[in-house]
Amino acid sequence: MLIRLAQKDDLEAILNIENKMFDESIYFRLSRDDIKKLLNKNSTKFFLSLNDNNEIVGYALGIDVNNHAIWFNSLAVLREYQTGEYAKELFKKIEDSAKERNFDTVILEIRQDNKALFRRYKNMGYIIWKEIHNYYPDNVGAYRMFKCFNKK
Repeated sequence: MLIRLAQKDDLEAILNIENKMFDESIYFRLSRDDIKKLLNKNSTKFFLSLNDNNEIVGYALGIDVNNHAIWFNSLAVLREYQTGEYAKELFKKIEDSAKERNFDTVILEIRQDNKALFRRYKNMGYIIWKEIHNYYPDNVGAYRMFKCFNKK
């Protein structure tokens, strides 16, 4: 497994993963234009996970917020690669990126009905900052969570 930063010519692979993995009736899906704009922003970090054949099988998206936090916007891994370490390593890359750049916080949102993911983030040290009612397209609420890192 290799993780690298996305480049502009990775747009179609990211869009393919986005469309396969996010049901737009319950999640917000990034469009081609959204991804294109994000790839052109210096404040955006798209990390890609590649399999042994050098194919893009997942991504994590982090967006800088005020030069002190990363908003962990999205992570998706193709179904056939979800049993491996791809998602875990992509998420770790978001946190490592925050630490390496001396940012103090990672912020994320999750569906309130995703109990397994909530437990995972809570066990990783994330704290609920805010509850947002009717956040997702199907009117399920979200937890906005954050984790602070000690500055050295």
